[in-house]
Amino acid sequence: MVLKQQARLGAYWLVGSQVVNMVTAFLLAVFLARILEIYQFGLMTLSTVVFFIGTLVTTAAFRETLIVRQDLGRDTISALFWLSLGLSVVVAAGCALAAAPVSRILGTPEFETLMWVVAGSILANGIGGIPGAIRVVRRDFARIGMQTGVLSLALAPVTVVMALQGHGALSAVMTAFIYHCITCVLNWYCAGWTPLWRVSPRAIGAARSTLLVMCGQQGLDVANSQIDRGIIGSLLGPHALGLYSIGRRLNDLMMDAIIGPSVSVTMPLIASIQGNVERLRSAYVQTLSLAMIMAVPMNLGLLAVGDLAIRVLFGEKWLDAAPVMYAFVFMGILGAISGVQRSVVQGGGRPDMWFRIQVVHTIANMAAIVAAASFGIFAIACAMLMRAVLLSPLAFIAAGKMTGVGGSQHLAIMRAPGEAGLAMLVAVLLVRAMLPAGLAPVLSLAILVTLGATVYAGALALIARSEFVHALSLVMPKSLTMKLHSLRGGTS
Repeated sequence: MVLKQQARLGAYWLVGSQVVNMVTAFLLAVFLARILEIYQFGLMTLSTVVFFIGTLVTTAAFRETLIVRQDLGRDTISALFWLSLGLSVVVAAGCALAAAPVSRILGTPEFETLMWVVAGSILANGIGGIPGAIRVVRRDFARIGMQTGVLSLALAPVTVVMALQGHGALSAVMTAFIYHCITCVLNWYCAGWTPLWRVSPRAIGAARSTLLVMCGQQGLDVANSQIDRGIIGSLLGPHALGLYSIGRRLNDLMMDAIIGPSVSVTMPLIASIQGNVERLRSAYVQTLSLAMIMAVPMNLGLLAVGDLAIRVLFGEKWLDAAPVMYAFVFMGILGAISGVQRSVVQGGGRPDMWFRIQVVHTIANMAAIVAAASFGIFAIACAMLMRAVLLSPLAFIAAGKMTGVGGSQHLAIMRAPGEAGLAMLVAVLLVRAMLPAGLAPVLSLAILVTLGATVYAGALALIARSEFVHALSLVMPKSLTMKLHSLRGGTS
């Protein structure tokens, strides 16, 4: 009962903070897309790639190790902290030293400044990484959610002012640096933890195997999520990368809102119920159901109105990014499912199994991207989609082994959102075909989005009403859920 209450409370705060972050990031992306040149957007994306690679070897693996191995003693945690801090200093220094040569290779002097700021973000993230993981293990979800939401809102004006003053990509990169610095301080304050000043090198031994697996896992994650951007930026240039980034932008924002809360809440909770198959199965089914209910309308909606969304939100200059967006619609649905499956497999005590799956994905992804690179950004997106579809059964099989959920049960979980999503897609496309040709794009988009949301919610309530109400109960206050049950006569 306590576990369920923690999951519910954590979901409220983390979903709430993710919604705030998503809305803030969305509005900033719209603003920056209209202010920045296409190549500047590409440079901003390249700086993000550098940050992800830097945090991979300095923070991410250590954080995941501590979350998965909740039995570690203070000496081992302290050893993880000092090792993480040392690596952060080395990587940040290397990033700063490489700033000038890399900017010369790209032919963009402004990238040197971006690299210096990213180096600072890597260092700040490394200093606060272990205390942040301790907060997750202690399920300090409420304060984490509140703090991230408030920070996102408070720092948004900094990005706006800097962009208006002509600082280009630096406006977003500098805001990220400030965010990581403040988060670092908050993590130390709220964790209430101090490392041992003297630790034996042997203390790391208790977590060595898990740390190595997590290092490999995080490396594969970064390769799968960032290698396409890295290849496009280095081979096709910042302009092509800018278009590709906008093509992925809406999908990435939506997936962060879906996958972020599910992974943040599910993994530490599942790690605490390893060995209890029934509770593991229940957590998996509920989280997967919620992820599907959220992911399907968001992604299929983009398939119907993606070009309108780009025109209204980002401007006419970005219309060449629409084909990439359409390819990532289906990647988004698969990504939401995969995020839940990863939480179950890793949190359930089998990070090695997920690691092997990711090795296959990474090799196939790299091969597909390199093969398609000479044909342009849309070809790369299609190649990545094909790889994701063909290899998706691996994650279903792994999650099924951990939870006892078979293929037919997986299909049953996805059937209702899929059918409701198709009904929504057909309705939106039909109505769009009947709209007057001269109707303003913003009005057309508003009509179609409202229609799509209404049709989807109505279709889902008709097709699987009990599942719909149950999914809402995971993220809605109990009083509202009870009212929904009373409206349907108390039936389930």
